Amino acid sequence: MEKHIEEQPTGKNIGGYFYLLGAVFGGLTGVLAQEGFLGAIIGAVLGLLFAGFFVGALLNGREHDR
Repeated sequence: MEKHIEEQPTGKNIGGYFYLLGAVFGGLTGVLAQEGFLGAIIGAVLGLLFAGFFVGALLNGREHDR
């Protein structure tokens, strides 16, 4: 009987891309809305929070789509 070795998936972690996109576009939105540096900081923080929600709640368990 032959031994079957099953290959383990690499498990790419693409969550970091969503955090980066959330921070960048949240900052851009904050700059446009508040027209200042403080708006960029607040927008980046809100973008990171939304990205965290997206990765944790909506993207969780969808490995077959990636």
